[in-house]
Amino acid sequence: MYINIEKKFEIEKENLINPIVLIGWPGIALVAKLAITSIQESLDAKEFLNIQYFDFPPKSIVEKGSLEIPSAKLYYKSTDREDGNDFFILTASYQPQNPEGVFEFSKIFCEEMHKITGGTIKMYVSTGAMISDVVHDNPLVYVCGTDENLVQSFLKMEDTKIYEGGYISGANGILPAWAGANNFAPGICLLAETLPLPMMTLDPRSSKALVKLLKDYFSLEMDFSKLNEKIKEMESLFESFKKQADQFMKPSRDERGADSYFR
Repeated sequence: MYINIEKKFEIEKENLINPIVLIGWPGIALVAKLAITSIQESLDAKEFLNIQYFDFPPKSIVEKGSLEIPSAKLYYKSTDREDGNDFFILTASYQPQNPEGVFEFSKIFCEEMHKITGGTIKMYVSTGAMISDVVHDNPLVYVCGTDENLVQSFLKMEDTKIYEGGYISGANGILPAWAGANNFAPGICLLAETLPLPMMTLDPRSSKALVKLLKDYFSLEMDFSKLNEKIKEMESLFESFKKQADQFMKPSRDERGADSYFR
């Protein structure tokens, strides 16, 4: 399948410091994409690779009159600390659409990152969402991965829980699993709990849970102001939806008894 990788600038692999790959494909309530995009913007990571791939859906993207084809973008931010981490941050407009596309993209991407970094990547960390019947005030983040020690290190953080068993569909699950299974680097997947509400196209509370975990784990300096604004917008929308639902559920006058009243 056709893939084209455009490099925006050069990186000296000898100068890389403990590089980490963060991944956030669009998925349920855009939890992963919003989290990873928030980190990319807060760190001011620069676009490093633009990846065109023929398994992205045939939908052009229009923003403020500008027409673009779908692509994945990899951003890069170097650290100024000797004990810190350089970050490669992957996100996209869409996920690959077919099983073959998901696996092929994972294979080619891991091979390309191996060449770029000289095999020095410490881990691939993918983010995503897990639908739950109940979401805590501080949404839990479920952890799984290809390296038990790394999984345990994430479980030491607040509001985390091991993902005991199940499936993670799409590239958010396959890419870190592929990296770990093929000895590129250990793969970790972090899934923030979210509610399956149809009016919620975004769940910034769950995204913030992922950002906070990554911030604390990697000692990042993060600005939560934009996410907090989105959380307020979501809560306002949810409250409006709840009021409409409550109004809809009220009995009609004909259904009320003689002594009926409303508080």
